[in-house]
Parts: sequence; C-alpha cells; structure tokens
Amino acid sequence: MKKTTAARVFGTVSMLGLVTAVVATVVGHIGLGPGYDPLELTISDYALSNRGVTIEIAMVALAIAAPALLAGLKAVGAAVRGLPTVLLSIWSAGLLVAAIVPTDPPGMPTMSTAALVHRYTSVAAFVALPIAAALIAARFAGLGDRLASTVRWLCVSCVVGIGALWYVAFPGERVMMGLVERGLVAIEITILTVISIGILRAARRARKGHLATDIATSYPVEQPAIRERREDALVGAVSGGGPRGNAEA
Repeated sequence: MKKTTAARVFGTVSMLGLVTAVVATVVGHIGLGPGYDPLELTISDYALSNRGVTIEIAMVALAIAAPALLAGLKAVGAAVRGLPTVLLSIWSAGLLVAAIVPTDPPGMPTMSTAALVHRYTSVAAFVALPIAAALIAARFAGLGDRLASTVRWLCVSCVVGIGALWYVAFPGERVMMGLVERGLVAIEITILTVISIGILRAARRARKGHLATDIATSYPVEQPAIRERREDALVGAVSGGGPRGNAEA
C-alpha cells in the first residue's frame, strides 16, 4: 500500500472512530428519564444506565481512533516516534481500561478498587492526549500553520479543563462535574479531529505532488538547444532551404 493511500485510509478510520464516539455518546444520553443530569453526572455514571453499552462503544471507538491516528501520521512522515507514540498509547489504553472496568454508582460513600482504577486510567488518558498533541503540532510540518496553531490553543484549553476537573472533583464536591468533564472530552475529540484533518490534507498534497512528478517525467520539457534545432529545421522546411532557409545565402 502506498504511503499516501495508507495515510488516507488511516486518517479516515480515525475520523470514523471519532464520529462513532460522538454519535454513541449522544444516543447514550437520550431518554434515560429523571435522575440523570448531564451537568452533574459524569459520562462514566451514564455508562451504568440501561444504555451504558453505547457509552462503552464510544470509549472503544475513541481508543481505536488513536492507533489509526498514529499510523496515519507515520504514513505522512510525521516524527511521532518516542513520546508522542507513548502518550497516545496511554490515551488509548486508558480509555479501553475505563470501558472495561466500571466506576461505582453515584452516592457511594467510599470508592471501590475498580472505581479507583477507572478514575485514574481516565485521568491518565485526559492528561496524556494534550501533551501528545502539542508535540505532534511541533513535529508535523504537514499540519500547516493554521491547524498547528488551533491544536496548540486546544491543548491550552485542555490544561484549563483538567485543572477545572480536579477542582470540581475535590474542593468543589462534584458540583457541575458532568459539565466540566463533557467540555474537556469535547476539546480532546476536537484535537484528534483537527490532527486527522491534517493527515488527510497532507496525503492529498502528497498525491498531487506525485501526479505532477509523473506528468513531468512522462512529458519532459525540451532543452533549449534541442528546441532551437527543431525550430531551425522547421524554418528550413518552410523556406525550402537548409537551416534558417536561404536567408543567409
């Protein structure tokens, strides 16, 4: 598979994973009746509902989008070895663990071991992604100035969101925790979307560049000396003489 084709495929898979995650999350919030307040309850709390499977699907879709993103970045030549790969792997693994290991129902006086695992793998994923994205924005020249700047500003927003999430989780006693968490998740999904768009654009530019190279190779530009001899021969044929006709005779 050519690298440009691979980049398009992986970029598309990443986008599909993100769209699936958003749609599944929305479906998981619809029609649950009283007692479910998205401003107060976290997305993980909604995973305990009778539509919790859609939330789990959303988390798995996000987890799958990250490896596809990495493969797409490698296909377009982005320098993602090392820390970006490690951090995106933490994001992916954290979401998978959080999908498998449920949290406790709201109102429990103490947290179970499973709930602690769920919480801190989720936190690790939330923290890892903006750091990885900031490194990618610095290393991926094909992202372009505008998209790279967008990613950096979104990463700054993530830092603010993580700080706000910590505040509402501890000193704030979970007040409006659902709203803060959903805002943070929306920002991180947007980051992945922007990078996926950058991969698809870079693949398209590379494909156009290859086409231009193929055309230039198939129809090379004549050298000036060859072109001049061709013109001399044409003039001679028209005038009935040798090169340049009889003008010099």
